[in-house]
Amino acid sequence: MGALKIDCYCNEKQMAGLVKAVTSHLYDSDRSEIADFDDVINNVRVCVAFDTYMDMVQLKTSEVLDNDWDLLYEDSAVLTSRLRTVVNNYNRSEREACEQSQAIRYDKYTS
Repeated sequence: MGALKIDCYCNEKQMAGLVKAVTSHLYDSDRSEIADFDDVINNVRVCVAFDTYMDMVQLKTSEVLDNDWDLLYEDSAVLTSRLRTVVNNYNRSEREACEQSQAIRYDKYTS
């Protein structure tokens, strides 16, 4: 089964820039209180809201808006899809870091 062709306002390079900016924001934020991302990048407004619950970060909303602040549905769908992967990787790496720190702490007390 082939991939669907989606006509987006942003090209691949612009979309990669949007994902990179939001990813940097996510990794630079305090995990317990991740602020919403709202910025204009490459002539589009990017609005992303995160939710933190029980040590898991979730993507609440992500929208891409044009110069008139109209929602770009296709771009928003692509951004949401790519950010889900980013958030899943973020949660996995945080979980692995916690497990590793617990193992180190356990080894420290047992030796």
